[in-house]
This record gives sequence, C-alpha cells and structure tokens, in this order.
Amino acid sequence: MNLQEIKERILEEYQNSNMEPWFYPEYEEVKGFNGESEIFLLGLNPSSGQFPSKRDKKLYSLLKKLGLKNIHITDFIKVRAKNKEVPNLLKNKNLLQKNADFLKKEIEILKPKIIITMGYQCQKLLNQYFEEQSFLVKRIKHYGFRYQKEEDIFKEIESNLKYTIELKE
Repeated sequence: MNLQEIKERILEEYQNSNMEPWFYPEYEEVKGFNGESEIFLLGLNPSSGQFPSKRDKKLYSLLKKLGLKNIHITDFIKVRAKNKEVPNLLKNKNLLQKNADFLKKEIEILKPKIIITMGYQCQKLLNQYFEEQSFLVKRIKHYGFRYQKEEDIFKEIESNLKYTIELKE
C-alpha cells in the first residue's frame, strides 16, 4: 500500500457521507500529504477554510526555507470541520478509531522518526491511539492559533522546527 492508495480509501470511506475529506496539497514545492520524509507534521483536522490561506502560505514558505519540502503533512481526523464542530468529532469514537487506522497506515508506510503535532489536542489523540510508539513526538502550536500575534507564532514554530530537525540528525 502507498499514500495514494490510502488517500483513495479515505475518499471512498466518506463518499456517501456529509463529511468532506481533505489532504494538504503540494504547494510552493512543499509536497504536503505526498511528502515522504522521516518527519510528519500532524494537525488535528482540516479546517473548512479555503486553501491557501495567508497562514497556509506562511507555513509552506517556512517549511521550504527550513529544507522540509518533503515533509509529510497530514491530519489525525481526515475530514473538514468548523471550529464549533470539532468537539462533536472528538466525541465520535468510531470516527476517531477509523481515522487512527488511516494514520497507522501512513506511519507503517513512511516509518517516521519524528511526528510533530500541531497543538495539544492532536498530541493527546496521538498518544491515546498510539500507546506504543516507534517515533519521537514533539508538539508545536498550530499555525492557525488565534490567541497570539501571527508573527510571534511563526517565530516560535520556526524555532521549534529547527530544534526538531537537529534531533533527527
């Protein structure tokens, strides 16, 4: 199985539902979901906004600048949701298990050394569904975090990503 086959399975899984799967696209030379490096960047779930937003552009630009063009960017929950809908997704154990199984396949294929979670909730789910880990888990703030100045968030993310890259080497 490869990433394209996982993507097809996810799309198939949700084709007859009101849920919309979404995958980080290739943009500005950063491969997004199709990245195959030993580092994953893991979000909680895709937002319902348009891609690329101003912050998406900044994230991709930063990843490119740091030499992370082949980083695998994915979400724990593979379907789009508005912020107010996320608590309901987190209560849906069947949905969470199904998406954990998809993520497990991504991990089996790419065998990451490090998974960088974007936010506390994402890290919590990763630890809950992957008790035995063959990878290091590091957490950063989500690039869409709204309770801090955007420039400060990206400085912090850059610093944390640089540190994480050093750990890999």
